[in-house]
Amino acid sequence: MPITIETVTMPSGATGALYTPHAEASPTLLLLAMAGADTLATEPYCRVGRLLYERGWNVASLDLPCHGADARSGEPRELEGWAARCASGEDFVAPFRERVNELVAYLVSAGMADPKRIAAAGTSRGGFMAFHAAAGNRAIRAAAAFAPVTDLIALREFTGQERNPVVKPLALVNATRLLSHCAGWIIIGDSDTRVDTRSAVTFAQALVDEHGASAIKSADMVRVVPIPGHNSIPEWHDEAAQWLVDAIL
Repeated sequence: MPITIETVTMPSGATGALYTPHAEASPTLLLLAMAGADTLATEPYCRVGRLLYERGWNVASLDLPCHGADARSGEPRELEGWAARCASGEDFVAPFRERVNELVAYLVSAGMADPKRIAAAGTSRGGFMAFHAAAGNRAIRAAAAFAPVTDLIALREFTGQERNPVVKPLALVNATRLLSHCAGWIIIGDSDTRVDTRSAVTFAQALVDEHGASAIKSADMVRVVPIPGHNSIPEWHDEAAQWLVDAIL
């Protein structure tokens, strides 16, 4: 059965996308990969969202920075846009966190989202932003990422910005203290040179260490699987859907 994607307009005028919501406040997933509506419509990025929607979750998305309505005239798009903003001294993550917070508040106030059962997930750059979303919003209790970017310096688009003071703080390893409330699940191929498997493992270990010092009780997990290249496999989404259900009970 086709799933309908709707547009939601928040008080600030910013927009988000969501599957037609269930009739009551439900567990809610913020799903990130590219432009919001494209994320919810495109396999494999939307798979975990569709699986959870079928289980009674509401699923929403936002345009990532430099994607969709967030793209600026005359600016490079997508990851090249991220690099261009950082090169000009702009932190593109902070305003995205603000949009996440507005969307979460809107979904809760509108009776769509159960404020105690909110999670985030994303693929590659979307995984990076899913963890940043959780770092900026303590209502997001779990985050799952498929082959995530965890350090921008690993991306070829950021070559030459190794010493940029805007870039280094955005590495997810520097956000672990802000994620002490959030269960984490990461899966990545063992030779993913696009986003750098080693960077993902370093972040995951730092997150596990942070949770070891906190009151959170969750099954933090990182899986490195023998698969070449930069991928997001449908079976990974199946596993993540069940993990997310268990993580926010």
